[in-house]
Amino acid sequence: MRADENNPDASEHALEMLLSAIPDDSVHFRQLCNEVENWDDILHSALLHGVESLLHHHLIEIGFKLPPAIEDRVHRWQMIKDLWQTHAQSALDEALRVLDSASVRAVALKGPVLGERLYPDPRMRVSADLDLLVAFADLERATAALKTVGYGASKESQARFLRKYHYHTILRRSCPPVIELHFRLSDGFGVEIAAEEFLTRARVYRTAQGAVAGILSPEDEMLYLSIHAAGHRFVRLSWLFDIKLLLRHYPDLDWTTTLARAHSLQVLAALLFTCETLHSRFGVKIPLNESMPQRIRSRIANFLLAATARQPDPSRRSLLGKMAFTAVLCDRPGAALDFLQRQLLLIVRRRAHRHFPSLTPEEWAY
Repeated sequence: MRADENNPDASEHALEMLLSAIPDDSVHFRQLCNEVENWDDILHSALLHGVESLLHHHLIEIGFKLPPAIEDRVHRWQMIKDLWQTHAQSALDEALRVLDSASVRAVALKGPVLGERLYPDPRMRVSADLDLLVAFADLERATAALKTVGYGASKESQARFLRKYHYHTILRRSCPPVIELHFRLSDGFGVEIAAEEFLTRARVYRTAQGAVAGILSPEDEMLYLSIHAAGHRFVRLSWLFDIKLLLRHYPDLDWTTTLARAHSLQVLAALLFTCETLHSRFGVKIPLNESMPQRIRSRIANFLLAATARQPDPSRRSLLGKMAFTAVLCDRPGAALDFLQRQLLLIVRRRAHRHFPSLTPEEWAY
């Protein structure tokens, strides 16, 4: 199995093959490892996709020896990442305790809690920030509670923009990580998905350090992780691997309920495309109803994924490709039109602010 340093796609494909074999097929995983000719490129790709720690863990588990220089470098990086993840977990526990004391119900999305629940070691699931979901009615109270431990918006203009045009606000303090405080589950694919019904169905979870958090029901979590990964165009394989481990953890997941909720929320196309991508990249079979094909839509979406991957980011072509990809996965033409109109409006506002900063509101900069 060859990884060509001049062809990042080859390294990514080789990484996908390795990830498809773990955690349940160690024999095939070892066979694939023996075929790798360039571990430097594989591990660099794994680092970019947030799965280097996971891959290294499974290499150790099967007793596979990396070249000494590479092993030493990976070990040193692993120590640094472990320190970061321990710090991120502590910051999350602190935030959860503060919100619990303020009687704010919060659901932990992705991040360290997902790592605790689904991964062999929570430090394998690297988290750059912390995502918490609260009801819109609790947003002000949650923000005030987190302010007591140093979190706040960098700029009030940015906070106003995010509350009006986004699904979360960003809270920072002197030391990372930042908190993305979600007041909607999502606003992608031309629809806004309110948080409240998901909070109602959430389950209580206690972290390893004893903090209380909510976690989404299995069907809701499958839906959320799918639209999140699709919304970010699967640029990190870790998001797809999260879903793989979720389905392994919940083998009896109710697909009828998941599909019905996706249909009612008008994000069915994004869910189905994520399931197809999970199958094509990791070989995960999902028992979906064959009466719901979307072959033409999938072909267009895959073409746009490949096209945008080849464009420098940021660039005009990359931006247009991303917008087109999301529009293709909108359930209704009207939703696609609403999405495109909104994105174009924001682009025009940003350009206007760039050229006429003194004549336009500060929130137009975002």
